[in-house]
Amino acid sequence: MADPSSSPGPAGGASVFARARTWLVSVRLRPRQGKELAARAGIALLFVVLLLAHTRLLRPVLQNGDSAVYNQQIETGDFSNRTTHIGYIALGSLFNRLPFGTDLNMNVMVLTVGVLGLAALYASARSLSGSRWAALASALLALGVPSQLRGMLLSEVDVVSASTIAISYACFLRGAPLIAGVVFGFSVLVTPISGPMLVVFLLTVSVSEHGLKASALRHTVKMAKWGAAAALVYLPIVWAHYDDYVHGGRGLLHASRAAYAWPERLARSWGFLGREGGLILPLCLVGALACLASVRIWRIGQPALALLVSVLVMSLAAERFADVPVQLPNLLLLTLLPAVALVVSPWASRVGAPLVLAVGFFTLRGNYARISAEIEGRERDRRLCVGIREQSRPRVPVLVGVSGWTPQRMFERYASADSRSPPVFDARQFARKVGWLAASDGYQVWFIRRVPQHQLAPLLRKYSLETRTVEARALQVLVPK
Repeated sequence: MADPSSSPGPAGGASVFARARTWLVSVRLRPRQGKELAARAGIALLFVVLLLAHTRLLRPVLQNGDSAVYNQQIETGDFSNRTTHIGYIALGSLFNRLPFGTDLNMNVMVLTVGVLGLAALYASARSLSGSRWAALASALLALGVPSQLRGMLLSEVDVVSASTIAISYACFLRGAPLIAGVVFGFSVLVTPISGPMLVVFLLTVSVSEHGLKASALRHTVKMAKWGAAAALVYLPIVWAHYDDYVHGGRGLLHASRAAYAWPERLARSWGFLGREGGLILPLCLVGALACLASVRIWRIGQPALALLVSVLVMSLAAERFADVPVQLPNLLLLTLLPAVALVVSPWASRVGAPLVLAVGFFTLRGNYARISAEIEGRERDRRLCVGIREQSRPRVPVLVGVSGWTPQRMFERYASADSRSPPVFDARQFARKVGWLAASDGYQVWFIRRVPQHQLAPLLRKYSLETRTVEARALQVLVPK
């Protein structure tokens, strides 16, 4: 007798039909999966193109005096000084394996990290809005922030800090708190000013429909993972360099701070946001209102409330330095809000896209024009210093008439050669150094700006005064007889 289980029947036919239907459904899903992969690849390619397009603006120039000092420290592999920025020094040492020279290598580094930060803004906006096209608006608006674009092309700690915070936030929103914590811990090693930004993570709470208690418990667990990962990265490094990190000349206790009262701190932060945000800031504020009114965004995790509180916290806790853009991380993350509003708000979806494109166009045009002119000006200074250095060989040049700590450190860096840094003086410093120069004949003294003739008289016994042309500029120079 035949085995009943091998005979075709209603049950067997139903089973075959079910398997066939499952196969057909899977076949229908494959084109969708292919489109999703293609879309992701297209977005990734877009950011690669963005990176490559900006490389044409890179030059081996410096943003300020601090970047000159950091580059020198990276060049010598010094991890024992300025350890409050040890994350930046370590990342710089890694990128300094590139073959372009330290100054250009560091600019490649900040451009790479800056573009990764823009990609992270896109990822965060995509998580919150669900729309790729809307999410791209956040990267567009972020490029309109002058400090962001300058920091992507001229090395300093600020954009590395802001971009790593953006990367950490994207991981946090996308359900990867451990990775987010690791990146945030590194960001605080880049600069301690990143630390108060933990408020954004603490207050980005997804409110579950199961109630506040369940939401709070889930967020507590998430923050515990995030905090443990951040501490695991941050604390061992600080412990290993505790003396310099806390008590050193640039340590936590001794870094130079301005004695701003709290109203002045708030005013400075608002001034930075208004100046750097420009036309973008009103879009961010409107986006914040749209996000606060959206139940969907509260379910995902409300960034608007977290960022508004963070702006206040950073103002009070970190706005203590005359030339540090402490609100840059908040301003970058605020560019998420217009992108989210384009999707969650019916009225914003109708008028928002043309408005965002118009603001992006006019803001970017002015921003790129300014930063391009700034880079070219710095490149002219570099070529001038290189020309002076080459005409002075084998002697070391002395540069006179350069005022201010930042220009002096930059000119010193540009004109240095063979591990020898040239002295750089302003007019008053030169007047005090006349006796020292009169007792020496090992230098050529170049005057970037002219000084009174009576100051030169004591030097003319050992030096002769000539006029030389460097980079189409006629400069006076004292040459040893």
